[in-house]
Amino acid sequence: MIAFALIISSGCVSSESVYSDNNPNESHPDLNADPILSNASGQEEQQPFEPEPTTPLTNQSFLTVHFIDVGQGDSILIQINDKNMLIDAGDRGSGDRVVEYLKDNDIEELDTVVATHAHADHIGGMPEVLNNFYVKQFIDSGNPHTTKTFENMLIAIDEKDIPFSLAEAGQTINLDPSTTITVLNPAELTGDINDDSVVLRITYGDVSFMFTGDAETHAEDNIVAAEYDIDSDILKVAHHGSVSSTSPDFLELVNPEVCIIMVGADNRYGHPHQEIIDRLNLFGCEIYRTDLDGNVVVKTDGREYSVETQTSGLVIPMTAMTFAMMVEA
Repeated sequence: MIAFALIISSGCVSSESVYSDNNPNESHPDLNADPILSNASGQEEQQPFEPEPTTPLTNQSFLTVHFIDVGQGDSILIQINDKNMLIDAGDRGSGDRVVEYLKDNDIEELDTVVATHAHADHIGGMPEVLNNFYVKQFIDSGNPHTTKTFENMLIAIDEKDIPFSLAEAGQTINLDPSTTITVLNPAELTGDINDDSVVLRITYGDVSFMFTGDAETHAEDNIVAAEYDIDSDILKVAHHGSVSSTSPDFLELVNPEVCIIMVGADNRYGHPHQEIIDRLNLFGCEIYRTDLDGNVVVKTDGREYSVETQTSGLVIPMTAMTFAMMVEA
């Protein structure tokens, strides 16, 4: 495949290289002109981007985030006002499970798909997703991997002629006017696949989410140094709860109320590491784990939120009691 050969030889990805046989001016616009992924500023030297809080359009408008249990891997579905976004798709054996979950939630098309990084437990199931749903936009970290799994994902993108863009810190993803989705990482590629993970912060009204991929402490330090507003109510704990991530400084600034660890039962890595569990408990986080709780769904009206797990049903954080009662009524 021409696109994959270009990636291997150059060591980098660009919107042109993935679609090297096509005219980029026809269906694959330049990254800076892309209406779905846009720069925060037109200045040559970008200042740290701090978007204004968004306000939900109506009281009946809900942002729903599904942390799908795919075992030792990540897959997250985000729904808002008939718009759908998928972050990662689990490993190769999880593709059918992700497809089934999406169909069970009446998904027919995906407005945006994000591959946080090129490891198999995040992109292995991506071909099944891309082959089963119409995808309007695919966003990647830009750090490639010389594996068949990564090649299979590129083949699916190429065959489906899906517009492809690279994420860069300071950009915003235009999913829906009621939400602000900010790219916090990578600012520039380091060559480390985990540290080049796409890190996103989604704000909906007064409620915010942090999605970290497998970003490790080096990436966290860069985000902190950039002085972004990273305070978030819900944190997707990085790297399945590994000690390589979730540093005390980063956690203190995120200051989450709910921490969700996406991890497989009895995995060979020992995730989540007890040091991270202890750290989250010390910070007062309410912890949910896909190996224990199954699918975890967070729903918010932009003021309060509820948490529902596959194993326990509706869970009511103290800050969301009124909202949860409203959803049940």
